[in-house]
Amino acid sequence: PCSQSNHEEAACTHLSLEWDVDFASSTLSGAATWTVTRGSESASQVVLDTKGLQVESVEVDGSAVQHVLGEPHAVFGTPLAVPLPIDWTSCKVRIAYSTSAGSSACQWLTPELTAGKAHPYFFTQCQAIHARALVPCQDTPGAKFTYEAVVSVPEWATALMSALRLTEGEGGKKRKAGGRTFAFSQPVPIPAYLLAIAVGELESREVGPRSLVWSEPSMVAEVAYEFAEVESFIAAAETITSQPYIWGQYDLLCLPPSFPYGGMENPCLTFLTPTLLAGDRSLAGVVAHEVSHSWTGNLVTNRTWEHFWLNEGWTVWLERRIEAHLHGETWYGFNALEANSSLEEAIRGYGKEHNFTSLVPKLEGMDPDDAFSVIPYEKGFQLLHHLREVCGAAPFGEFVSAYFAAFKMKTVTSAEFRDFFIDWASVSEIDASSVDWDTWLLSPGFPPLAADFANPEGAKAEALAAMWLAPEATFTPTGEPADCELPDGWRHRHMLVFLGALSAAGGLSEKRLKRMDELYGLSASKNAEVRLKWQRLCIKLRLPFIVPHVVEFLKAQGRMKFVRPLYRDLFAWPEQAHVATSTFDEWKANYHPIARKMLATDLKQP
Repeated sequence: PCSQSNHEEAACTHLSLEWDVDFASSTLSGAATWTVTRGSESASQVVLDTKGLQVESVEVDGSAVQHVLGEPHAVFGTPLAVPLPIDWTSCKVRIAYSTSAGSSACQWLTPELTAGKAHPYFFTQCQAIHARALVPCQDTPGAKFTYEAVVSVPEWATALMSALRLTEGEGGKKRKAGGRTFAFSQPVPIPAYLLAIAVGELESREVGPRSLVWSEPSMVAEVAYEFAEVESFIAAAETITSQPYIWGQYDLLCLPPSFPYGGMENPCLTFLTPTLLAGDRSLAGVVAHEVSHSWTGNLVTNRTWEHFWLNEGWTVWLERRIEAHLHGETWYGFNALEANSSLEEAIRGYGKEHNFTSLVPKLEGMDPDDAFSVIPYEKGFQLLHHLREVCGAAPFGEFVSAYFAAFKMKTVTSAEFRDFFIDWASVSEIDASSVDWDTWLLSPGFPPLAADFANPEGAKAEALAAMWLAPEATFTPTGEPADCELPDGWRHRHMLVFLGALSAAGGLSEKRLKRMDELYGLSASKNAEVRLKWQRLCIKLRLPFIVPHVVEFLKAQGRMKFVRPLYRDLFAWPEQAHVATSTFDEWKANYHPIARKMLATDLKQP
C-alpha cells in the first residue's frame, strides 16, 4: 500500500547505477539502468516510484522515449511511467537523473559535524520508503533486485555501498579530474530499502575473517575494539538458523552521530550509530541484532510494511537466541524482561485500541515511518516466544530451520507465515490449536498472553531497587542503603531493569537520586542506554538538575530511540517545555531528515 509502482506487472530485476557525488550541491547525479521483466501480458509500461528527483531523459533499449511524471502524492512522491515496446518480454530502461538537495534519503554533513572536521560526509537511509528519493525504483519490500554501481567521489573520499566492493576503478573510469571511482556488485536480490551508500574520509580495520569495521580515521581503533565480537555473532546465527551467511562480506560502518537509528542492516555493510561506543562492548548486542537481519529481513523479507514484525520480531528473537547461545539461557529471558517494559510503555502511549499497536496495522495511504515503534519488535518477539513455548525448544528449533529453508530469498506475509506454521505443526504432530492467531496478529493492544520472563538476573536488579525504595530511616548516615554496592556480574541491562523499577515506583527524592548518581556515575555514564533511562527517570520525578545533561545528550546525537522520548518528556514538563522547543529549533538542522520530521510532530510543530 506504500508504493505507486506496478512491480507485479513489470518487475525490475537488476539495477546498474552510475553516480557522481557532488558535495558542493549536495546531490547525486548520473543514471539508473533497470532490467525490466514482463510479469503480466497486459503490461505496456513500467511505473517507478520517485520523490524529488530531477529526471532528465529516459531510454528503452537505447532509444529515447517520452516518459510521464504523474500527479505528486504528499507521502508517496511522483510516479514515473515509461512506455515499453510492443510484445516485449525483457528490456533495459535507462533514466538519467539527479537527486534534490533536500532528498529525504540523504544526509549531507558539513566538516564541522564530522569527527575529523576536515571534510564533509554523506550517507543514505532508505528504510522505509525513501529509496524513491535516491533512485527511480519500485520502492516496496515486495520487489527484489540485484545491482551493480560505479560511484565517482572526490580524491580524499572513500565510497562504500550495501554490496561487495570491487577493486577501486574496476567497472568504470574516473569521470571527474582529480576524483576517485569505486565499483560495487550485489549479486543477492534485495528490496530497495536496503540500497545504501556512504561517502567520507574513511579507514578500515579487520575484525574477523569476513568483516572490516569502517569509520573516520580518528575513531577506527575504538570502533574496532567495540565490535570485535562480530564473527561469533555470525557463526551463532548460522548454527541457529541452519542457513549459511550468503552475503560474502559482513562489514560495519560507524557513522557520525546524526544517524537516526541504532543500526541499519544494509547487506554487506551494516550502518551503526556511534552511541554504541560505550568503551566496554556492553552495547554490542545491537550488532547481534543487525547480524540477525542477514537472515531475518534481508534473506526472508516482509512483503509489505504492514508485515514489518516478520522482519523485526524475528530479528529480536534471533538476537536473543544468539545471546543465549554465547552466554547462557538466562540472558534470553533477562533481555526480554527489560524490553517488555518498553513494549508496555509504547502501547500505553498510543492507546491500546490504536491501529499502530496491532502486529499487522493498516497502512493504506500512510507513511510507514509514522507507525515505527518498538511494538513490531517486542510484540512480534513475544508471538515467536509463545510459539516456542507451545512447541517446546527443540521442535521450535526445527521449525526455524524449516522456515528459513522455505522462504529464503523470498518475501512473506503474516498469513503465509501462519499457514506455514500450522502445516508444519500438523506434520510434526504438534498440537498448536491454542494459538489465537487473529488476536495476536490483528487485534490492537497488549499481547493476548502475558509472558513470564522472571529470572535470577532480573531479581538482582529488582532487589537493589527495593533497597533504594526503602524508608529513609534504614539508610546510612551518608544517604544510601547499606550494602548497595553493585553485585558481581552486573551488566548495563541490570542497570536498565533497576532504573525501570525505580521509575515504576516513583516517589524518590532529589537528595536520594543525587546520592545514587554519586555512587553509580549515572549522569556521566558512557553507556547511552543507561543515560537515557536515568535521564527519563529524573525528568519523570521533575528534578531540574538533570535538564542540562538532557540538553547535552540531545545535541550529542540524533538517534531517534533517544531523542524522541527525551524531547517528548521535556515537552510534557510544563516548566521545561520551552527548553525542548528552543533546543530543537537551535539544533534541528543537525538531525537527519527522518528524525527532524518525527521530532517536529512530537513537539507539535508544523
